[in-house]
Amino acid sequence: MKFPDAKSERLFRRSKKAVKKVGVFEGLQLKFTGWRDGVRNLPREDDQGHWVSPHLDREVRSYEEFSSQVWGQLQMKKASVYVLMGELADSSARTAAQLQKARSDLEAAMARGEGTTIGIRKPGEDRLTEAQVKERRTNERIRKLASVREKVSSLEHKLTGQKEELSALFYRILEENNSTRMVCNYVKEYMMQRVDVYWNSALHAHRDNAKMPAVPVVAFTSQAEELYLKQHSALMEKAESCSLTAQDNRGTGVA
Repeated sequence: MKFPDAKSERLFRRSKKAVKKVGVFEGLQLKFTGWRDGVRNLPREDDQGHWVSPHLDREVRSYEEFSSQVWGQLQMKKASVYVLMGELADSSARTAAQLQKARSDLEAAMARGEGTTIGIRKPGEDRLTEAQVKERRTNERIRKLASVREKVSSLEHKLTGQKEELSALFYRILEENNSTRMVCNYVKEYMMQRVDVYWNSALHAHRDNAKMPAVPVVAFTSQAEELYLKQHSALMEKAESCSLTAQDNRGTGVA
């Protein structure tokens, strides 16, 4: 089977027709290959109980190569996105720490202002009433707190923006992963159809057809997806956590 190259892979992804069924001429070729192998007493059963032949081995390797190709292409395509996600995850963690400290500073400043007393009168306050001096102290406290409140608000806005941007990148990556996984599943289904045609033809010509299973024992597997996901698992967990937090914040209005 000839798989799509890097340029045509995206188009191949969008067309299920490419993997719906085996073509007429392709089917004839597979039937002939199956009949020829059956006459040669192929496939043969190995020590693990799997029926193998050079043709089946090629089919399995073709799928492994295709899977490695598409996941490798996705890695190269999204490398810069993962770098940006890493930077956003780190920066949002720093911003969250700064916000926590700013909120603590604000709480401490507000606590210091509770039950404010007049204390020692300042120059020019000798003729003011106690109520007037107390009002002055209250206004001074409000002005001092304004800068701290502004810092908290600024950090909340910054953190919200970072989380929303990270969330958008996270879901974009998930969509790309799901699309690539779907392509591999389409190809796997197609490969299984090819093996079915080959197997049925070989079964009729095989000397040991009575011992052969009606359904071919062929496993199309690949470690490409697992390796791809593993190297980004820690970052994706951080991004998912930020994404869930961003969703909760949008619902509550809290940064």
